[in-house]
Amino acid sequence: MPLQTNPQHRRFGSKQHRRGFTLIEVIVDAVIVTAVLATLATSFIIALKTVDSGRVRTSAAALANEQMEYLRSLPYDSLSTQDGTILPQGNIPDTQTIARSSRTFVLTTRIIFVDDLFDGCAIPAGGGSYECTDGAISTTQDLVPVDYKRAYIEVSQNGTTIILSRLSSNIAAKAAETPSNTGMLLVKVFDANGLPVSGATVTVSNAEVQVNIVGQTNAQGYMFIANMLPDTQNGYHIVATKDGYSQDYTTPRTAQNPNQFQPDVDINVQQITIQTLAIDLLAQMDVTVKDETGDTLSGIAVTATSAKITQTNPDTPKNIYNENSNASGIAAFNDIEWDSYALTVPSNYYIVSTSPYQQVSVDPNSVLLVALTITTIADWPRIISVDPASGTIGAAVEVVISGDNFESDSTVALTKTGETNVVPIATDVNPNKKSITVTFDLTGVTTGNWNIVVTSDSKTVTQKDGFVVS
Repeated sequence: MPLQTNPQHRRFGSKQHRRGFTLIEVIVDAVIVTAVLATLATSFIIALKTVDSGRVRTSAAALANEQMEYLRSLPYDSLSTQDGTILPQGNIPDTQTIARSSRTFVLTTRIIFVDDLFDGCAIPAGGGSYECTDGAISTTQDLVPVDYKRAYIEVSQNGTTIILSRLSSNIAAKAAETPSNTGMLLVKVFDANGLPVSGATVTVSNAEVQVNIVGQTNAQGYMFIANMLPDTQNGYHIVATKDGYSQDYTTPRTAQNPNQFQPDVDINVQQITIQTLAIDLLAQMDVTVKDETGDTLSGIAVTATSAKITQTNPDTPKNIYNENSNASGIAAFNDIEWDSYALTVPSNYYIVSTSPYQQVSVDPNSVLLVALTITTIADWPRIISVDPASGTIGAAVEVVISGDNFESDSTVALTKTGETNVVPIATDVNPNKKSITVTFDLTGVTTGNWNIVVTSDSKTVTQKDGFVVS
């Protein structure tokens, strides 16, 4: 009987069933394994970073606590930093670089006096009220507003601005506050709108009594200094500033310059001297310089002189900026203080018009675009100001255009792109050639900014956006 082969065995051993992994399967498996390993590696790295970050913050917190315990161990009168606002200044560094756990940290210590509400406040607020340096209001005046001290400690990793640990603590003296033979200084720092500027850096110096104090304003814009040595000769110089902000300051009063607008201050025994300073974000002004034909001019020296002054008789401007127009005709004034500025050019040029009108007003944290038209032709008509510079639709308005070189044949028109020119219903040219009085009927006139165009003796001057119809 023939030997029978199991068919199942034949199928199992056939070629069509003897197969391994294809190349595509191998590639897919490799991609999956790689993705899994990458995910695991990423998770592992994140875990390591998290652990490391935790260790750094733990070290920073320990460092801050050590510093606070050290401060609490000191005598009360020794609680003042080397450059701080508490006098006499002590031996505690304001900033230290400390190595800890293979890391380098920056330890910052700030100590201030606190005027607490419980026994009244020091700053006259009007109406029989007094304000504390933290903004609280009382009807009782505290003549010695140094109730206790407050210590602030911050720790950051060297080379970064991230605060890893922050502590604060009130520290009181064993004895109650008592008057002394010193005085007090309160510096208020506000912005252009009269709002407090917190975090402003205030420097107070006096060469005669060898004082140099650097502090920061609180949330109310105040920086308070007690125990200051008296000086009745305007010896204390004060400067306030902040990153990205303008600077305000007091100035020395001398026999040669006795008329200071904000003179250096006195400190009197058992009195509070209050000095207010104003700073705000810096601004930019781009002045485009063109000639009377409208061509841009490069290499023109433009001077911007501020309206703010540091002294009177004679008036001394606080700021004078100088820039030259570039290849595009733009004189770029960067990082300037908010103010009103008079723009001038070299004496061989005449200013034909300025838009907006001079003095140009620059707001904080703004970019002002100014169009300045100049000429070398002495008798070219010029516009200095217009009064009023606006009118109401449907009404008649009399406008006086002030300037120079307005001949008797001068004509005036309001122009606006896409609109019909508005010509005056009456024109009167002053014989002195320095003003023109016109009357405009604004019935049916489109609202918005209009150019003022004056033509005199075939010469034209345009005051861009010089009149507003509302």
